[in-house]
Amino acid sequence: MSAAKRRPDATRRPWWRRWWMILLVVPAVLVSAVGLLLFFLVFASVPLPDDIAAQTSVVYDVDGEEVSGLAAELSREDRDLDEVPEHVRQAVMGAEDRGFYDHRGISARGIARALFTNVRSGDIEQGGSTITQQYVKNAEAGTEQTYTRKVREAALSIRLEQAFDKDEILEFYLNTVYWGRGAYGVEAAAQAYFGLDVGDLDTNQAAMLAGMLAAPEAMDPTENPDRTDERRRYTLRGMHEAGWLTGDERDELIDAGLPEVTERQRLDQGPNAWYLDAVRWELSRIDELDDGELFRGLSIHTELDPRLQELAQESVSRAVAEGTTDGASIVSVHPDSGGVRALVGGPDITRDENNVALRYARQVGSTFKAFTLQAYLEQGHHPETRLPAPATIEVDDADDPIRNYGDSTYGEQSVYQATATSTNTVYIQMQEEAGREHVIDAVRRAGAPTDTSEAPYPTANRDRDWQVEPFASMTLGYREFSPLEMASAFGTWAAEGLHVTPHLITRVEGPDGSVLWEPRVHQEQDVPLNIARTVTDVLRGVVESGTGRSADIGRPSAGKTGTTTEGRDAWYVGYVPQLSTAVWVGNLDNSPIEGTASGGGLAAPVWAEYMSAAVEPWDVADFVRPDLDEFEGAPTEETSCPEGYSFREPPDGVDEDGFYPDVLVDITDAQGRPCVEDPPPAPECPAGYAFAEEPDEDADPRPDVITDITDAQGRPCVEVSPEPDEDEEPAEEDEEPDEPEEPDEPENGDDEAVEPEPPPEPDDDDDEDEDDDGDDGGDDGGTAGQEQDDDPDGGDGDDG
Repeated sequence: MSAAKRRPDATRRPWWRRWWMILLVVPAVLVSAVGLLLFFLVFASVPLPDDIAAQTSVVYDVDGEEVSGLAAELSREDRDLDEVPEHVRQAVMGAEDRGFYDHRGISARGIARALFTNVRSGDIEQGGSTITQQYVKNAEAGTEQTYTRKVREAALSIRLEQAFDKDEILEFYLNTVYWGRGAYGVEAAAQAYFGLDVGDLDTNQAAMLAGMLAAPEAMDPTENPDRTDERRRYTLRGMHEAGWLTGDERDELIDAGLPEVTERQRLDQGPNAWYLDAVRWELSRIDELDDGELFRGLSIHTELDPRLQELAQESVSRAVAEGTTDGASIVSVHPDSGGVRALVGGPDITRDENNVALRYARQVGSTFKAFTLQAYLEQGHHPETRLPAPATIEVDDADDPIRNYGDSTYGEQSVYQATATSTNTVYIQMQEEAGREHVIDAVRRAGAPTDTSEAPYPTANRDRDWQVEPFASMTLGYREFSPLEMASAFGTWAAEGLHVTPHLITRVEGPDGSVLWEPRVHQEQDVPLNIARTVTDVLRGVVESGTGRSADIGRPSAGKTGTTTEGRDAWYVGYVPQLSTAVWVGNLDNSPIEGTASGGGLAAPVWAEYMSAAVEPWDVADFVRPDLDEFEGAPTEETSCPEGYSFREPPDGVDEDGFYPDVLVDITDAQGRPCVEDPPPAPECPAGYAFAEEPDEDADPRPDVITDITDAQGRPCVEVSPEPDEDEEPAEEDEEPDEPEEPDEPENGDDEAVEPEPPPEPDDDDDEDEDDDGDDGGDDGGTAGQEQDDDPDGGDGDDG
């Protein structure tokens, strides 16, 4: 259902202001109805079950070529009423017509209620249908919601009640009513949902089936168990009110819960199977078409491109077969028309019916940053604006600091650079600067839903209260979206800000060629043209030099990678001017992907493989460059390196001390030189020490050694001139030296005569044998130049 269809008509006045119309219109309608009723009572023929048969509906592609038949999955098998258990019949009447055996085909109370509702709304919204009328309606295939048709149905119901007894009419109804899953009749329904004959159904199973009659395709218990269970409970309460169940029986059955059902049987329809499954599901969402008419010879025209669909199916199947996940999905949307050109929900529809492309939303990780980028630009910020890019950042209402992938730090980055490297800490600052509510508004205007009411196709795993909330981690992609929703939103930027409601079906024709339904496609310039062009310009950097380099297809493209917590989801959503495509890779049970998972490593290569083949027949088209002069805040001052870094050419290898610096390639000077980490200061020994090999334990005397300070070769600081131990005594002489003789006095002042030398005193240095030339042993087999274990790249991880 299109967004336009869901939007209320602002010009519609409250019903209580139109009482004058009710007073004038109701009598006229009643007079006309009586006349038509008399006419149809005389001339209309009553349809019989033999006149009602399922017919294959035909699906056509975007070029009007027949693609496949949309056929019922089970053949109708009629059963006599006495073959249908009484509790099955009672369940159907409890859900649809508790007074079936009391009226004569139509319910005056029901008609009055429907007439009042329809006049009040100004449209045909409700019918007062009995089981007899429903049978006639099913037999008289058609979608026109007119008073003429309602009167004809009423007339045929009266004639049917005149021609057949109640049991016969109930048998007609049970054998022809549509139950979903392509099943017409109660026997086919029992087989479709439980694999049983109708005679083997218990009361709880019968209540579930009967409750589904109100909207069988929308109430498949495997896709919408909550709504199915609500109707089952309603049916059981109706059976109790009619006296067919005691209060204890009703309560016991209600407490039993939904009965277990079988998986839906799928027809093998080749590469188009997932798309046809989505078409069937979209048809079930069209109010103007009754579920029973899905297989009544309709002509269904779609946006399907069979060539793209086959390529997408091959890429998904190969990704799963050669990878470590059990699920993958590809959706392609034409940006200008909103038409879904290819849709693949998994590797094999016959093995798993979970259509992830349309019906199951998954967390999108950093692909969400594209919405934050739009909101930031819309606040007037220049894409060259530079922001700090630390490894972590504190946010007031976040329980823990926000971290970059791999705890990488980038010093300072422009918006272009932060997008290419998917830097979380920069995008948190952009989110806060733009305002969280503005980011949510950007999501909405780009075309992705911000709550369940805005979803173009409701998903099975988002509850009614789902919405994008302004949490601190919002920009990191904690919320879930389907691949179709993401392909559609990115298509808005591909279409330079024009958002078009995504759709598969372009029109539905009846067996006679009349147009029964066309989508109300909403088209609006929801994103300013220059903003959309700038978003694209920034996202091009992801492919050219960032985390999405593996998505490069050799022609202009833009996109964003995404990886979720614990590697549970890998995304790449990107586009060329002619096509927007989302790729999701992951496990269907939401378990972590085995090995290292990232959008750039898993999803982007799948996108490139598929898109390279998809665009091959098309001319190369480029994006229009934005006018950046519209923005304020372009950097004017010279870029600087963070503390501990300086601009210079990176070394070819480790230095003589085994050091290789971290290199910030995203920050460069005018000469294009990056910021290179400065080497750590060389260690120094204190005075009196020098780097040397540690002496042996038995060295005498043994110098002091400081092991906490070492050089690049691992040598400690060794004392150069150790002092003797304080308790060491000088060696004693064996005997006292003789007293020297008194020398003769020199004559005539002879200055060569000398005093006799006294006995030698102990000299602290006499026993020192080691040379002390200041040599620190640098040439003694050191390990200068040995490479360290540090990662020279410093870790440039993908996404947060």
